[in-house]
Amino acid sequence: MTLTSRYAPTTAPDAARIRGARLGVLLLFGFLGLLTATFLSRVPSIRDLLDVSPSGLATLLISGAAGALTALLLTGWAAVRFGTRPLLHASNASYVVAILAVGLGTEIGSKPVFAAGYFLVSFSFAFTNVAMNAEAANVERYVGRAIMPQFHAGFSIGMAVGLGIGALISHAGVPPLVHFAVVGVASMLLRLWVVPLSTIDGRPDLEAASAAVGGPFATAKAEYRDPHVVLIGLIVLAGAMTEMIAAQWLPLSVVDDFGQTESIADLMYWVFVVAMVTVRWFGASVIDRLGRVATLRVSATLVAAGVVLYALAPSMALVPVAAALWGMGAALGAPIGFSAAADDPSRAAARMAAVASFSTVAGLVVPQLVGHVAEIVDLRYALLVVLVAATINMTFANAVRSSGERNRSRREEARIVDSAVVAADEAAASSIVLAEKEVRSPSGADGQDRSREHAVDESEGCCAGAPGSAGRVR
Repeated sequence: MTLTSRYAPTTAPDAARIRGARLGVLLLFGFLGLLTATFLSRVPSIRDLLDVSPSGLATLLISGAAGALTALLLTGWAAVRFGTRPLLHASNASYVVAILAVGLGTEIGSKPVFAAGYFLVSFSFAFTNVAMNAEAANVERYVGRAIMPQFHAGFSIGMAVGLGIGALISHAGVPPLVHFAVVGVASMLLRLWVVPLSTIDGRPDLEAASAAVGGPFATAKAEYRDPHVVLIGLIVLAGAMTEMIAAQWLPLSVVDDFGQTESIADLMYWVFVVAMVTVRWFGASVIDRLGRVATLRVSATLVAAGVVLYALAPSMALVPVAAALWGMGAALGAPIGFSAAADDPSRAAARMAAVASFSTVAGLVVPQLVGHVAEIVDLRYALLVVLVAATINMTFANAVRSSGERNRSRREEARIVDSAVVAADEAAASSIVLAEKEVRSPSGADGQDRSREHAVDESEGCCAGAPGSAGRVR
């Protein structure tokens, strides 16, 4: 039995096929994290081999944001038109070509080759990301439980593994081209087996004719005019900014500002990733206990503490502590924003698309911003740009508050209950006072009857509901 026939597309999978797909999707997430970390682990070497300044590197990195943006406009249409299985196979092949181009451009010192390769890296990443998330949601429906966080944890685990491998290979003095070639080709061969395993159906949806080119920008349209959605988008932008700056610049800063080797720099970023993964793993219970708003503000405080400690650290000994605080704070910002965007089921898709576009904007702006600031001050001080993201989250945290009781913190619910009890007590006391006054009233029932008769006479001579015709409601 061939691999294709064994894992042929089906709409009626048995339990074994569902278990296999769950493992396959988990592996897809892990491989994507591994490939992402493979590039990030060699940024200091790439900078040196290309002989560029921080702003020059930032200019080259913006080609990746352009690749992600281009893919973002096409992925929804392509997934419907061709299906997730062909998309995963195509992005698998394009990813190995892309990472080889990045390695070759680095090796020969060609900036155009590097930029073209990095554009294709981000383009391939976006297509893989959309397709594997669609399959993850499909597996989750068949399993019948909320297992999506496990898949995203798989991506972070893949990143941790990739950073560890990168640190070892860098310490051994292996050039980036060889490193990228070995990891890229090996992962491509493994994914040839994983893609059929992970896609239960994966065929095109020919009935979904509404899908069109334009991505989230086409889907979101009217949502950009809603101030609430814009505020949530800013929170997502801040979350993406917090992670992105650490990924792109923290290892390079450890090398330049603290005089460490690339392998030590990879370990410092590994600390950041592990701290972020740990908080995300327990994130649901943290948000349930504190509520979204308080969690977001605590996260912003941790980010600010981490990046300030890093920038002002007098020695390398404090860098792991700073990286851990930064990673803990970066863990929940973007997930809380996306969760808030999906609160209204009738508008969830459009709102999710709208806020997702803010993270794309962050990819276009952040590398340039940090790179140009680093031309003026040391890179470690340029990383203080992250404080802008922390300020956004602290200032606009109320935008993620949900009106549903399931999203309130326990303290907030206690305050609501206390307020309700006080209001009920005051209303009861007022009713008693009014009743006592009515009993002592000299007009009595006869006075009330005469008032009602007078009101009826007035209503007959004018119109129903005229002033003075209705009795006071107590």
